[in-house]
Amino acid sequence: MTAAKTMRICIVSGEDSGDFHGANLARALRKKQPGLIIDGIGGRQMEAAGVSLVFPSARLAVVGITEVIGRLPAIYAGWSCLKAYLRQQRPDLVVLIDFPDFNLYLAAPQVKKLGIPLVYYISPQLWAWRRGRIRRIKALVDRMLVILPFEEEFYRESGVPVCYTGHPLADVFAGFTPLSRAQRPYIALLPGSRPTEVRRLLPMMLETASLIRKTHPEQQFLLPLAPSLSSDFIETLLPSPCPSWLLLVREPLSSCLRRAFFALVASGTATLETALAAVPMVVVYRIGLLSYLIGRKLISVPHISLVNLIAGREVVPELVQAEAEPRRIYEKAVECLDNSEKYARVLADLQEVQKRLGAAGGTDRAAEEVLACLRQFKPGGWT
Repeated sequence: MTAAKTMRICIVSGEDSGDFHGANLARALRKKQPGLIIDGIGGRQMEAAGVSLVFPSARLAVVGITEVIGRLPAIYAGWSCLKAYLRQQRPDLVVLIDFPDFNLYLAAPQVKKLGIPLVYYISPQLWAWRRGRIRRIKALVDRMLVILPFEEEFYRESGVPVCYTGHPLADVFAGFTPLSRAQRPYIALLPGSRPTEVRRLLPMMLETASLIRKTHPEQQFLLPLAPSLSSDFIETLLPSPCPSWLLLVREPLSSCLRRAFFALVASGTATLETALAAVPMVVVYRIGLLSYLIGRKLISVPHISLVNLIAGREVVPELVQAEAEPRRIYEKAVECLDNSEKYARVLADLQEVQKRLGAAGGTDRAAEEVLACLRQFKPGGWT
C-alpha cells in the first residue's frame, strides 16, 4: 500500500529489551511502508534503526518498586518530553512496548486524552502479578499484540482486542546452529541490562565463577556488556586487574551464546535468549528488600523465569533473593555441569520451550498488525 500523506508513528520503550524490539519493529514497518516517520523514546538500537528519539530510555530504566523513587526526576522529564511531543506532533498512532509503570500510568492516559490510536506491543506480565491492571489496559489500549502463547487467551477472556504475533526472539534465533561442545568453552555471565540489577548481580556471579574455578580450574567465563552499560560502570564492579579467565565483549547476545555451553542469567528476556541458544542455565534474581516483600504479596505464578513459565514446570533452577548467593548458585551450576545425563535432559527441555515459542516471523506479523491499525483508525490516510 502507499500513503496518501506522510504518516507518523511513535514507539515508546524503556529498557534494553524494549529498545531491541522497538528497533526491529521500526525496521519492519519501514520495509513495508518506506514513507513512515517514526519517533519515540528508546535507546541506541532504536536510534540506529532510524527512530528520531524524543527522550533517551537509558535514563528511565529501573528495577523494583522502591528503586523508582531515585529515578523520579528522570521519569518526570521523560513524561514531560513525551507529552509535549504528542501535543505538538500528534502522531497517527502510538506503539507502547512493555515498560508498564511508565507506559500504562503516564504515556497511555496522555495518548488516550489526545484521541490517538494506541497499540501495546509485548504485554506487561499481568498474568504474573497485579492482574487488576487489565482494567486500565481495557480502557486505554486499542489493540494488544502479545508474544507468549498463553497471553492471547488471557486478554481475550478479559475483552481486550488482542493478536498473538509470536515471539520476536524466534526471528533472531531462526537458523541458529550451536557450535560443537569443543568450540563452546565459556560459561556466560548475564547479569542484566539495568545498572541497579547489574550492581546487585554481577559481583555475586563473579564470586560464583571463582568458586567454579576452584573445582574446574581451566574454566573460562564470558561477560557480554549490554548496550546501555558503559565500560566505566562495569569497571567499578570488576576486580582490578580484570581476571585473565574473564572475557568482556560487546556483541549481540546471540553471538556470545554460540560460544557458551552454560550460563548464569538474571531473570528476564535473557533467559529466553539463552534457551533459544540451547544453553542450560541457572536463573538468579535479587531486588531491594522492600520491593521484594511487596512483590511477593502480589505475584501469582509459581516461577519467575519465562523459560519455566512457558514449560509449565521447572526445567532450569531459579534462585531468588536470599537463595541467590554464590555458594547456592555454584551448587546448582555444578549439579548440571558434572552430570552429563542431567545436562542432556535440560537440553531436551529447552528444545520443547523453543517449540512452544512458535515459528519465526513475529516482528513482521507485529508490523502488519500496526499497519492494520493505521488503516482501521486512519482510513483517510491511506490509498
